[in-house]
Amino acid sequence: MGLYLAYDAAQQPLAHAPEDARPRLLIAVRPEDIAFSKVVLGDEFNTVICHSYEDACAAIVSGVDLVTCGVHFDNGRVFDLLRRVRGDPGTAELPFFILLGAGSRYSPAIIQGIRAAAKLLKVTAFTDLNRFADKLGKEESLAALRQGIRDAIAIRPRTTSNQECTAQIRPRRV
Repeated sequence: MGLYLAYDAAQQPLAHAPEDARPRLLIAVRPEDIAFSKVVLGDEFNTVICHSYEDACAAIVSGVDLVTCGVHFDNGRVFDLLRRVRGDPGTAELPFFILLGAGSRYSPAIIQGIRAAAKLLKVTAFTDLNRFADKLGKEESLAALRQGIRDAIAIRPRTTSNQECTAQIRPRRV
């Protein structure tokens, strides 16, 4: 599918969206997660939906206010994308949310491993949507997630990057 500058209900790419004052969010997810992403975010945000690492990098270069990435994005390349964002001085402070979507149930040990890796790579927030909804209820959890996105965007201006996207990521030494 590829990079979407705008997205319509029929899941068709639109040629070029008119200038949009809404915050621009990169949504890096599997194709089957698009509908759920739209439910979570509603129409409040200008979303750029990507299914591949390369398309996500291109969207970052063009400028976004926040990255939201599913754990299963591009066959698990969530941490590659997070390292790419944190490794570029132009985007190092860009808010980056990792979401474990509805229908993904893992053991607490697996969740803890994902959370620990995300924390080491300086993720802004990691949310297990199932556990979040179990704790707060569906509507309250979605409202809290949207408010977290608003708060993260309010802290910093839109970021762009001049760094080229490469298919291979060099691991960071700690």
